[in-house]
Amino acid sequence: MKQKIYGLLMVTHRDLLESTYQQVFFNDSGLSAVKTFDDYLTDFYLYLYEAKPKYVSDDIKGYYLQQIRDEKATPAWLRQTFRRFLLEENKILMEMREALAEYRKQLASADNSRQLDITLMHVGFAIAWFNQHESSEDRYLFFRSAYKHFMGFYSWPDNDLDDREVAYILGINPGTLRTRTSRLCAKVKRLVGELNDALIASLDRQSLDIAKEIYAESAPDMEAVLEELLGKAERDLDQYEQIVELRKEKRSTLRRFAHLEPPSMEERYESHACFYMSKKSSHLETGNRVARMFMKLIGM
Repeated sequence: MKQKIYGLLMVTHRDLLESTYQQVFFNDSGLSAVKTFDDYLTDFYLYLYEAKPKYVSDDIKGYYLQQIRDEKATPAWLRQTFRRFLLEENKILMEMREALAEYRKQLASADNSRQLDITLMHVGFAIAWFNQHESSEDRYLFFRSAYKHFMGFYSWPDNDLDDREVAYILGINPGTLRTRTSRLCAKVKRLVGELNDALIASLDRQSLDIAKEIYAESAPDMEAVLEELLGKAERDLDQYEQIVELRKEKRSTLRRFAHLEPPSMEERYESHACFYMSKKSSHLETGNRVARMFMKLIGM
């Protein structure tokens, strides 16, 4: 599928797509291109390879291209789809740049005795940039920590892998796992402080959609976003099958012994209270609260 998409975009229909790019940005449209044609084309290539509707759970590559039944319709479909892609991606890029400019303006006029809280745009950018640029193992460690933080877990639920088990599978000791996770949080903290237009322009479409899912909502469902990113990072690990097997074995063991000594009401409440409180409060969270929780996560 990669070769098919590459051939369509970079060889067979490159001139058609470049003409579309020129029409969108340089034909008295009033729009300014944030990226070069080649940058947008690379983003479009990745989009066509990875993108699929949310209701499609299977890992299908090139989903939208596979919906074309008549090969003769491909050029017109590519032109129309690329045009919509350019307009949407450029819109998100401009929204992020404008939000950054507004934040800088507020920062400049603020009382020097205090620092303004970061915005949801900062949160969305940092999450998206980290997901795009870091290794699967670093993404797994950071998003695992972030998911635990936003869910309100004091420790991992009994039916999931704890830090010791994850460290064993990754071939490191628990202390190293905690140190690496802490350093990744510090890296994200630096990234938030260095946010600029050039870094925003480096985000591909998939990353921009992740960022928008966070900053475009007044109370984004951070748990759902982080759960999805954590799952993707886990599936990308070389040790994914080991993780699945160990988790399955652990849950099977818990089921076998669950009937021997049922937990008391107090134990069940203590085990799950923070989870239910977190999910209940997530519907009440404002963007400011999400941003403050993120600041706490990365040590700001």
